[in-house]
Amino acid sequence: MAMVVLGAGGGLGRAITLELSKQYPDERIFALSRQPEVPETDSSDVTYCRIEDYDEKALGAWVSEFKNNGEQLSGVVSTIGMLHDEETFPEKKLTDITADNLNKLFSVNAVKPMLALKAFLPILDRKKTRFWVQLSAKVGSIEDNYLGGWYAYRSSKAGLNMLLKTASIELKRTHKNLIVAAIHPGTTDTRLSEPFQERISTDKLYSPELSAERIVAVVKNLKPENTGALWHWDGSRLPY
Repeated sequence: MAMVVLGAGGGLGRAITLELSKQYPDERIFALSRQPEVPETDSSDVTYCRIEDYDEKALGAWVSEFKNNGEQLSGVVSTIGMLHDEETFPEKKLTDITADNLNKLFSVNAVKPMLALKAFLPILDRKKTRFWVQLSAKVGSIEDNYLGGWYAYRSSKAGLNMLLKTASIELKRTHKNLIVAAIHPGTTDTRLSEPFQERISTDKLYSPELSAERIVAVVKNLKPENTGALWHWDGSRLPY
């Protein structure tokens, strides 16, 4: 049996890869990244794979190769997502919004994760318990939005949550034991959060290793009846 981590090249993705390897010693872990780097704490049970992009062509090619090799997939953890890059930064006010930023974040945070789910669905067994977990964000909760700002990031994560919820409803009919879940990892000490860490108290900024441990603990406790929910890293359910 095997598990897959998408976006395994980031700080949290690498930590989740190693935590899955530790928690599931009988599983082979495939770590997919556009720039795979084998960490010093590598496990022999981890296979690092390069993928050109998280688009339909590249995802389809990888899934086909996986299937042709006779592997069996038990679950996927996807860390695909972005908050900022050199050209894009969270908006503080309405006048900061641009079409380019909105399109970019929706593409990375909502479109690509769903293309990945679509690509991997054929190798997720219809009858056995399997999981598809996508990292999301509490700021994508419409009900929990009290501060405003961060238009593109908030709305793209809200869109992601809706897409996952919608897929979970459909897949209850075809994959009765498939768990589709979104998990909020908390603010983790990675490049994604680096520009905002000055405002975060030390007890609210978590190491990648701690966040990975918490995320995998949530994954291990998920049951088919939990499908379609947004989860906090502590295992509590968050509002959409």
